[in-house]
Amino acid sequence: MSRSFAFLVIAVFAAGVFGVSTPVHASVTGGVALVQADDLAAKVKAALKADSDLAGQSDAVTVTGAAGVVTLEGTVQTVQLRARIAELAMKVEGVTKLVNKLKLAKK
Repeated sequence: MSRSFAFLVIAVFAAGVFGVSTPVHASVTGGVALVQADDLAAKVKAALKADSDLAGQSDAVTVTGAAGVVTLEGTVQTVQLRARIAELAMKVEGVTKLVNKLKLAKK
C-alpha cells in the first residue's frame, strides 16, 4: 500500500513540475493557431493597404484574427468607408466571419 501511495505522490509531483500532457498540447496547438491568426490578419491588412479607394485610411484600422474570424477596430470617416473595409476583409481567403467594430469619427 505504501508503494502505491509513494507512486501517486511522485506522479502528482511530476505532473506539477513537468506539466501534464493536455495543457502542453493545448499550448502548442495555441501557438500554431496564433501563427495562423497572425497570417490571416496580415493578409487582411495587406488587402486593405492595396485598395486604392481607401487612400491610406487602412492605417487607422487594427486587424486581429483567430480561427477564420477577423475583427476590425478603429475609427473611420464615413459609413461607406466602414462598409468598403468590411467588404474587402470578407473577400480574403480564410476569413469565415467578420466582427466589425469600426467606429465613425465624430464631426
